[in-house]
Amino acid sequence: MLWIINGLVYGFFSALYTLVNQHHKFNGYVLGIWRGFGIALVFLPFLFFLPVQTSAYNWFLLIFQGWLIGIYDSHLFFASADFGAGPTSRVMAVTALVTTVLWWIFTPELFLRLFDNGTVFITLLLVMAGFTVSYWYMIKDKVSRALMKYMTPAILALAFMSMATKEIAMMGQNVWANIAYYLVVATFVSGIYNTIFFIKHEKPGFKGFFKKVFAREIVDTGIYIVCFSAALIASKTMAMRIAPNPGYVVALVLTAPLFVFALNKYNRVPDDIAIKPGFAMVFFLVMIMIIVNGSWGVDD
Repeated sequence: MLWIINGLVYGFFSALYTLVNQHHKFNGYVLGIWRGFGIALVFLPFLFFLPVQTSAYNWFLLIFQGWLIGIYDSHLFFASADFGAGPTSRVMAVTALVTTVLWWIFTPELFLRLFDNGTVFITLLLVMAGFTVSYWYMIKDKVSRALMKYMTPAILALAFMSMATKEIAMMGQNVWANIAYYLVVATFVSGIYNTIFFIKHEKPGFKGFFKKVFAREIVDTGIYIVCFSAALIASKTMAMRIAPNPGYVVALVLTAPLFVFALNKYNRVPDDIAIKPGFAMVFFLVMIMIIVNGSWGVDD
């Protein structure tokens, strides 16, 4: 059950993360630069007090994760500015299904064990069918269709990020070292990714780059992002470490649409695009959580 608590914390901070650019509408790459380099700089000193990571495979995972974070961050920030945080958070719900299926593909022995439990497996299929129908109704909306097309790279990135996070969380027995290396190495790589694409697309020049990245309003938002992103990553890593399937943690983080919807209502921000099918998707994700955490022998 502890992974559920961490997953819900992850969902709450993901909601704040999605909301941050709904109002400001800053360049998504600039916010990605702040999130990546900012978190890495804050947590770099902790590495001097933790075991040195010597595995080439683990370093590959961290770098690969950083690249995926860069894709995810930039798309999420741009989509939140252009389409709003509500529709963006609801569209991302499809990531849970993608992650779960990918995990089954990469762990066939665990999938076969689940397949042997026919009643539970069929129930899961029915729940996923309901999820898929809800998704189909959601993308019938023209805006949601455009948003889904734009967010497809981010959905795939988050799915692979979730599987990579589970591997990173299991890199060693020291959970603090796993989290610290994630917070420093992976986020630093994501900062490099966003820097490259910001320069490529905006061509700001040397002085223009620093002027735009360190503009006063950007600095305030950047510090805000760094503060809650650290909590987001830590809770995500701990949840992935103990959850049976990373897709289930993604299902929990997709409670974020509920938090986004509530905060938008509180702040009187219009949010009425494909609400019913979006929340129907979240309902079926809750059903998955109930199945996984019941006493039905689900360990994948």
